[in-house]
Amino acid sequence: MPVRVIKRIAGEKEYKPAPVKKQVSNVRKLKLLITVVDRSKTLFYVDLLEQFEVNVQMVLYGKGTANTQMLALLGLIESDKSVIISYIREDRVKDALDTLEEKFHKVKNGKGIAYTVSLDSIIGVSMYQLLSNDRTIKEGEKK
Repeated sequence: MPVRVIKRIAGEKEYKPAPVKKQVSNVRKLKLLITVVDRSKTLFYVDLLEQFEVNVQMVLYGKGTANTQMLALLGLIESDKSVIISYIREDRVKDALDTLEEKFHKVKNGKGIAYTVSLDSIIGVSMYQLLSNDRTIKEGEKK
């Protein structure tokens, strides 16, 4: 005898799963923005990137490999560099790169390079919200 018939005979209520609610996803892709600048300008560029809703940044200090003769030939003062790694939403990348390019040309000793790398996945909704600066409040949470 099928389980459904046995449950009806025994008087048990049949389990019906709750209807699935479709959620409209507001997920925007993230990119990793890597910016290499002179160490003396690190804080300037970290602050500059914050205006593009960059919530998480990491700074790595490095030293360039060019010798003093090459630095003099290129007109560079020092080889101490900072690598700024930032998580940025894809819709903010163009504005950020345009602003960085402008600052690289206008700021004294502010030259650098910047590029992005695509991110395929991130584990966890909370981690995504942190990295994307998404402050969406779920039902039942207080503001």
